[in-house]
Amino acid sequence: MKSSNSEFRNAIVRSIGVGEDKAIKIKDLIENRLSSFRKESQDSFDSFKKNASRIITSILDDEGEGLCRVKKGNAYLYYWTSQKDKDDAVEQFEMSEERAFAFAFIKEYLPELIPPHIFSALQTEFKRAEEVLDHSELTKYLSKIDFNPMGYDMHSVLDHESATIEERKSWQFVFDCTFEEQCFSANYQSIHKSFDAKELILSPQRIVLLNQHLKVLAHEHNTNTTRYFEIGKLHDLTASKEQFIEVKKTEYETREKISAICHTWVKSNFEATSIADKATFTKLKTDDCWLIEMELSFPIHFNRKEPDPFFIANYLSGFSDSIVVLEPEFLRREMLRRAASLVQAYTVQTNSELIVSASPKAMTRN
Repeated sequence: MKSSNSEFRNAIVRSIGVGEDKAIKIKDLIENRLSSFRKESQDSFDSFKKNASRIITSILDDEGEGLCRVKKGNAYLYYWTSQKDKDDAVEQFEMSEERAFAFAFIKEYLPELIPPHIFSALQTEFKRAEEVLDHSELTKYLSKIDFNPMGYDMHSVLDHESATIEERKSWQFVFDCTFEEQCFSANYQSIHKSFDAKELILSPQRIVLLNQHLKVLAHEHNTNTTRYFEIGKLHDLTASKEQFIEVKKTEYETREKISAICHTWVKSNFEATSIADKATFTKLKTDDCWLIEMELSFPIHFNRKEPDPFFIANYLSGFSDSIVVLEPEFLRREMLRRAASLVQAYTVQTNSELIVSASPKAMTRN
């Protein structure tokens, strides 16, 4: 085999699941989880299988611990009795200080995007990273870093370690359905009553961390619309026999040209992001004023067949009156609506609660 036996052994160890309910045949292991090694191998399938069997037999534990096997029919199925046994069996890589830093950063700031079963499998690495950093100068780097993409200290409340078993199961279920392109049904707690459906049939397309909320972009079969669903608000999830519907990006997004007048500090903010690659800036006559022109993607509104300004309007609103949208009209109209509503809320003798209550409906025209 081109790959070293050490790499192949570790791949086998990692590919076998924990618990008897995850037991797997060697044949299925090779075909479904070791396909890349199989492609690289110059051996016949029988020879490849024999090598895998030899490695598995060498680490098999006859005392009911570690790697175990159970006979079903004429075949043996293999499984690990615990995650610790599985971790201990892997020929561990050296946990360098730099690698430990990366593990610590991911665990602290980006855990939501790690599927629960992978997060669980990385517990040994996370623990070793903590041990290495306890005696490392790199700890000073972590103590000096604040990861606040929203501009202030606010992070998702989704947490692997504090989540209940049911929450982790639901979380994992949505990840699995997304990666396997499998439909599922669910109830959803929506602020829009018309979409607070008893049962939704969803074809999940992508997992997205959006404004510190972990969401799944999914096609909803009953309404034939594609939109974001907050994973924490999905309940009663079950696999569906409905045919999975793959949605092309052009079907749920549209590219639109934007032009706006902005202050120099806003221009500098844009230039520090990937937006700079898509934008042109033209100096205007008035001090510190610039014309910005760019093309951005907008999701198609779930309630109307037109671009949805919600996310872009939220972002631009953060610059307050230091930016004025000129076009497109649908975005300018939403910015104007927000400005007028805020003027009314802050300057007119009116019931502010009514303005706040009506805001989501006004944004969606629902």
